[in-house]
Amino acid sequence: MTDDELDEIEKEILEELKKPKGKRIQVCPVCGSNEVTYYMGLKTGYQYQCKSCNYVGALVLENDITSFEK
Repeated sequence: MTDDELDEIEKEILEELKKPKGKRIQVCPVCGSNEVTYYMGLKTGYQYQCKSCNYVGALVLENDITSFEK
């Protein structure tokens, strides 16, 4: 990769970070449900639980509310 390509990628990333963030929801990575709640966490980090499929884990996806409703 050339320096010009890296500069272009960096510029695109900075522009993306400047965009305003809308409301976001947490989505289960297993079943896609938005019935995800905080489960526990201290030294181990955050854990979440899905009420639909009982998934428990640190990984949850986030989506804009508008993209979830479509």
